[in-house]
Amino acid sequence: MKKILITLITVITFLTASTGLKAQAWERDTKLLGIGLGASSFYHIDNYYSYGYGRGWYAPITGQFNFFGEFGVHKYVGIGFTTGLGGRSGWAYYYAGSLNIPIGVLANFHFYQLIADKTGKDIHADKLDIYAGVTVGSGVAFIFDPNNNHAIPIAFGGPHVGIRYYFKPTIGVTGEVGFGKSIINAGLVFKL
Repeated sequence: MKKILITLITVITFLTASTGLKAQAWERDTKLLGIGLGASSFYHIDNYYSYGYGRGWYAPITGQFNFFGEFGVHKYVGIGFTTGLGGRSGWAYYYAGSLNIPIGVLANFHFYQLIADKTGKDIHADKLDIYAGVTVGSGVAFIFDPNNNHAIPIAFGGPHVGIRYYFKPTIGVTGEVGFGKSIINAGLVFKL
């Protein structure tokens, strides 16, 4: 009888101890990949459009398909990469079409997880992840101009804020706004 009672108490202890534990949307060992569609504005560095004033900088808004990854390095911090393919069509004689291929790095701070940990309340941190971060990178743009097709370097960098909602433990939706890798971006994320 004593063995059965000890076994029962042990089982109840494990069941009640694990009841309050939920996996967070972001943890130190999180690894994720994502795809998205949005709009970007990368700085183009072009001698052709400088009109004799040296190197010209301009930042056209382009449609962008994004592919990114993020990997946890701390309980609230992740680092990763971003790349993609985007461009715009030329719509007048003076406005050339372009195709851009960016490659960059990103760092995000997942402050919603910090808030959930500090308050101890159920604010759905197992499904919701709100973060802020920075991105920096470079790449190449191919300019399609009636007078001069050419390739030029691009540069980008800046802050962003984002939100992810996991409707399944390993699949979620994401949205970001900012300056850097994207002005606006929406897509899917997949935890590995």
